Amino acid sequence: MVELISLGSGGGRYMTINQVFKTGGFRLHAGVKLHVDPGPGALLLTYQNGLNPLDLDCVVVTHCHPDHYNDGEVLVEAMTDHMTRRRGVLVGSESVLRGKEKFEPAISLYHQSKVEKIICVRPNEVYELGDIRIEATPTQHSDPTTFGLRFHTNSGIIGYTNDTQYFNGLSEHFRGCRVLIGNVTRPLDMRIRWHLCSEDFISLLKHVKPELAIMVHMGMLFLKYPPEKEAARIKAETGVETLPGHAGLRVKVDEKIEVKRPIYKPTLETFARKELDHIGAE
Repeated sequence: MVELISLGSGGGRYMTINQVFKTGGFRLHAGVKLHVDPGPGALLLTYQNGLNPLDLDCVVVTHCHPDHYNDGEVLVEAMTDHMTRRRGVLVGSESVLRGKEKFEPAISLYHQSKVEKIICVRPNEVYELGDIRIEATPTQHSDPTTFGLRFHTNSGIIGYTNDTQYFNGLSEHFRGCRVLIGNVTRPLDMRIRWHLCSEDFISLLKHVKPELAIMVHMGMLFLKYPPEKEAARIKAETGVETLPGHAGLRVKVDEKIEVKRPIYKPTLETFARKELDHIGAE
């Protein structure tokens, strides 16, 4: 049995600052325990959701943007038992581990020196980690070293699009996924370069046909177009059960997929009215 725990459904620089939807990434428990893309708040959200950062076996940071890497170093410190022993695996893109063009390394060489194994990931490469086979998928994003993920587990494949714009062939990289986590930054057809919108996700789901789709990395415009309504619209268009990945969402993947939804009802009243005038950029 595999368990997926979402620690946030938000993304983009505006949502990262305002934290209405949280930006802690997600954890995957499948024999080994991984934390993927620990953005701002990941450590606090770990505790708030009854999880233990000290039991991590792997930290995955897919690219060099703060909403994906911000809490990475502190989770490395937890994974290595407060930096007292070399332990665990750090998986990252070239930009995260070495720096690339305008991006400096997001995880310091000091922190990298404390883990047992470092894996610099490139799209189309495959790595073994315990009972999981990790396959990196191509993306088209502003950090050119960004990768998506396919986790091959004993309970099937779980996919993660990561930040990417839609491109021909994207769906082929997620064929066979039972669960697909999609970084859907904007609702409707309100595309922004380097990211998916809801209509792109609809196109993707029509080809992939997973049993469950989870929307994360949602930006500011989802305050005007509530995620629950967009998820229902996507389900109506595709026939795929679709949920917002709000912090606290738990998905158990076995012969059947079981979902425990968080008690979470973000409202516009939680958000400063003056900020709503600036919704649009990500």
